[in-house]
Amino acid sequence: MGQFRGTLLIGGSQSSVNGNILLMAGDQDPNVAMSDATSFVKRKGFQSGFAIVVTGTMGQVGPTSGIIMTDASAPPVVAPAPAAMLAVPAAQAGGRPSSPGRKRTAASKKKKKKSTAAKKKTGRKKAPQRAAKGKTAKKSRGSR
Repeated sequence: MGQFRGTLLIGGSQSSVNGNILLMAGDQDPNVAMSDATSFVKRKGFQSGFAIVVTGTMGQVGPTSGIIMTDASAPPVVAPAPAAMLAVPAAQAGGRPSSPGRKRTAASKKKKKKSTAAKKKTGRKKAPQRAAKGKTAKKSRGSR
């Protein structure tokens, strides 16, 4: 016995897989063998266009050649890869690493220095800003 894999096509009482007519084993009349094979795959829940695996042998019933079938089943489904295998660490994916083990980049170090320096108070007053050429400097508020 061999296995024939392909797409099931059903038209009326005739069914085929990859162009080979399905014939039910044990029937002597080709019309009955075709009709029984089609009824068999329909009872198993198959419809035209479904992927199918048919168990049987190539042969003839009367003048009709095809697959003389004894069973039909769905092809095995290939399971998708587990999510853990598909996950790529953020560092490899070009994303930002998670916080606990994250390394600081040069840009983030500079940013941190600027933010901490801005928080410190020096106790000195800011120097007056220079006026642009051709414009007079505004008086400070404290001199009124």
